[in-house]
Amino acid sequence: MSSRTWYILGAGSIGCLWAANIHKAFGVPPVMIVRNREHYFDRESFDHKSSQKPLLTLTHLDKTESQHPVRIITADEITVPVHQLIVCTKAGDTLAALQSVSPVLARQCNILLLQNGMGSQQLISEAFPEQNVWVGSVTDGAWTKKPLHVCHAGQGVTAIGRFNQQPITSWLDQFHRFSLTVKVCDNIERLLWQKLAINCAINGLTALFDCQNGQLLEADKKPLMDELINEFILVSKVLGHPATESVHQKVYEVCRLTAANRSSTCMDARLQRKTELAYINGYLIKMATQQGLELPAHQQLMEKLSHKGIRW
Repeated sequence: MSSRTWYILGAGSIGCLWAANIHKAFGVPPVMIVRNREHYFDRESFDHKSSQKPLLTLTHLDKTESQHPVRIITADEITVPVHQLIVCTKAGDTLAALQSVSPVLARQCNILLLQNGMGSQQLISEAFPEQNVWVGSVTDGAWTKKPLHVCHAGQGVTAIGRFNQQPITSWLDQFHRFSLTVKVCDNIERLLWQKLAINCAINGLTALFDCQNGQLLEADKKPLMDELINEFILVSKVLGHPATESVHQKVYEVCRLTAANRSSTCMDARLQRKTELAYINGYLIKMATQQGLELPAHQQLMEKLSHKGIRW
């Protein structure tokens, strides 16, 4: 299965991190599907020995660097069936991005979604019933220094699970060759919900205050975070999600462990990019509304973000 070409939708931090690891594991340049091909062909990243393959630079956790050839194309340049595709676009862009390559997706194509939040995964599963949809929950830290230069900032785990009830296949076995830590998850929706708790409590507030994760534990911000956590717990109970550990303590732990980091939402807001909060706090508000619940802390957060000009 690994002899088939790897395609990656999106060339952001996670897309580049996975592209580098795919090349390292299999020795074959992955194909990165982007909207603007020329954006990735500059003098520093281009491999002058090849007319088609720019070089992706990976800065490792120990600050050493490695370079990896990749192919950069647009969706309309694909002329062969795609059998394995990793989707690393923003949650709000995922459906449109997949629709752009849908004519070349092989039946039973393995699609791995690596997005923040919840909601987009369900849309994809319903829109692509003939493909095998897998969902990954990523805790690795990564950021892009410039196009095709990604810095691996924190060792994490990617848990991958089934989403549209396709049978377990040998496709997942090849991930044991990765330098990234990848594991199989039997209940990926439960894990996504647990991660949603962290994102609901941290991401929006770091964007609002333009602060590092650890600063949310300060006296002027922690009460606001606690209100968001309390509302998440309320929705969890109504929906029947089991609480396996204290949500408050888990959020505090993440804030301490990633104290110097800025969330992806904070960085999007800084760069005036549309955030994924519609699939984080917005998703929780949607679930609460369906149950007749109001979440004033979440509503106020979203309103404050909008007033600040932060898009979601």
